[in-house]
Amino acid sequence: MAPVLLILDVQNGVIDRLDNTEPYLERLASTVISARKANVKIIHVITGFRPGYPENHPKNSSVPAVVARGEYLEGQSSVQVHPAIKPSFGEVVLTKRRISAFFATELDLLLRCANAQSIVVAGLITSGAVLSTVRQAMDMDYRITVLEDCCMDRDEELHRVLMDKVFARKTDVVSAKEWVEKLSIVKVR
Repeated sequence: MAPVLLILDVQNGVIDRLDNTEPYLERLASTVISARKANVKIIHVITGFRPGYPENHPKNSSVPAVVARGEYLEGQSSVQVHPAIKPSFGEVVLTKRRISAFFATELDLLLRCANAQSIVVAGLITSGAVLSTVRQAMDMDYRITVLEDCCMDRDEELHRVLMDKVFARKTDVVSAKEWVEKLSIVKVR
């Protein structure tokens, strides 16, 4: 059964807030092209809010800062998937309102409908959406591969610790190149 590639928060508004994203975007774009050639299903997950931010709960620690800046509203450029990995026809773009791609979204339904038992995770931010989504996917019994160099965090040391000490214990942590090579081997057989 082919895995599903989840790409988390690689959207204009997140990329715009990070430094030195060009090498990251080039690597991710190349990985996405290889996944498409191997007919891997891709789901793009973005963060976006409705006008007026009805998803803003007073006890939430993240959303009020977004509200104060007036960011990530549906229809704004900030919520569009970055052009380097623009979705192809048939690729789902799923909007989430919280950090995890699973929380209060139809991601699990989409994965079950695709008969996915394993997911491959790439995206932003390692200590945010990647961490929350991977941990929830573990609880939901998915087999998980994390593409170490297709994830990124503002804090490089935190990224390294999560990859080496947290994710590596319960998931497969590989480079994009290693994963693409495995795709090629499977496709040839």
